[in-house]
Amino acid sequence: MNNSKIKFAVILLTIYTVLYFGVALMTSATFKDVAALEILGLPIVVWGGLLIIIAGVIITRLYLRKLEQLEEGAN
Repeated sequence: MNNSKIKFAVILLTIYTVLYFGVALMTSATFKDVAALEILGLPIVVWGGLLIIIAGVIITRLYLRKLEQLEEGAN
C-alpha cells in the first residue's frame, strides 16, 4: 500500500473519530443539558447524529475518489 494512501486514510479516520466521539459524549448524562439545546426546533444531538451520517458519506466518497486518482496515475 502506498504511503500517501495510508496518510490520507488516517487523516480522514481521525476527523470522523473526533466527530463521532464528540457527539457520543454529548449524549452522555454529563452533557444532557448541552444535548437538549434546540436548534431550528430539534435538539443539538439530533443535528450531531445527522452530521455524523453526512460526514461518513462525504469521507467515504473522498477516500474512494482519492483511490481512483491514485490508480489512474499508476496505469
